[in-house]
Amino acid sequence: MTATPHQHPDGELPEAHRPRTGGSFDATAVTFAAMGLFDGLSADQRERALLPWTSPVRTHWNFLPESGRPGVMIGDLDRRQEVLAHRLIAESMSIAAYARVVQVMSNEHVLRELNQPLFGHVAATLRDARGYFLVFFGQPQPDTTWGWRLVGHHLSINITVVDGDLVNATPFLLGAEPARFGPFRILGEEEDAAFVLLDSLTASQQQRTIIHSRPPADFVTRTVATVGEVEYPAYHGVGRRDAMITDEDRKALAYFRAHPRGFRAGDLSPAQRKHFDELLALFVERARPGLVGFEMDRIAAAGGVEDLHFAWAGGTSVEQPHYFRIQGPVTLVEFDNAEDDANHVHSVWRDPSNDFGADLLIQHHLDHDHTGGREDAGD
Repeated sequence: MTATPHQHPDGELPEAHRPRTGGSFDATAVTFAAMGLFDGLSADQRERALLPWTSPVRTHWNFLPESGRPGVMIGDLDRRQEVLAHRLIAESMSIAAYARVVQVMSNEHVLRELNQPLFGHVAATLRDARGYFLVFFGQPQPDTTWGWRLVGHHLSINITVVDGDLVNATPFLLGAEPARFGPFRILGEEEDAAFVLLDSLTASQQQRTIIHSRPPADFVTRTVATVGEVEYPAYHGVGRRDAMITDEDRKALAYFRAHPRGFRAGDLSPAQRKHFDELLALFVERARPGLVGFEMDRIAAAGGVEDLHFAWAGGTSVEQPHYFRIQGPVTLVEFDNAEDDANHVHSVWRDPSNDFGADLLIQHHLDHDHTGGREDAGD
């Protein structure tokens, strides 16, 4: 990624997160980590792990238990291969995000024991801390376009490298069931920051921010491959009926790309704006530190942080089912804690124009001649 210094308003990002002058090593670091893992796989594992770049599976990022997932399961790796897999995960994001990924996977041990009275012996295989599938889309090589994904229960990491130079990290999904249990409160920092912002709003500001009295059971945009102009939430969570909503609820909670709901960040007071920036950073800073400045530049080019909107639905205390989102042209954050009496959380960071590197790929093709022809081919 070629980058030049950009000035950002105070309070948005620390200096260390701005693009480095003269380019970035981020794509190379991710690629080398992926090559190390790919080369460490057996021939059979490589065959299972490698899909074409053009595979439609690349944009199927559902995080719920599924049968027949492609790729290699973490549980099928030997110890050395598993370490290499974790090196790739860690290289592809911030250390704070990596710590959350590890916690999400480990939380399956707790969930297995909690589910055992209900699921019986099935819980041992349904809830598996190593039951996550890793797949490559195109073989990782320098100066090529490829991607990788890690997916399983409450986890969907989707990394795209474009022409060995640009890296995209969305959709980036983390969840937890239970959301809080003993020492585990994996997404508590994000949840607490949202409540700090909500509680800082005046009564009239909250009236504009809270778009509905009931939250959706899951993301309003669900796990669609491409976020549309308008999206409606499902009536209930997949396989769940404990957080049902109605047609009227769906209309009230709907996502409109061109007309974001809620309160505009630029209309917040300085103190409130600080809370908003801290909340936004908890999602954007899931990316590698060297890429956060690039993501913030995309937000700036699309109207700036000032034009992002914060919307809320549901209860106004952590014990009540609740939901929030941050929305802008190239930014979408959704966070819901509605199921299991507000003890089952999902969070996602998306880029409506650039999930799976879509916008970067378009720009790359506009900037580079892929026809193979000469400049004077028409003479």
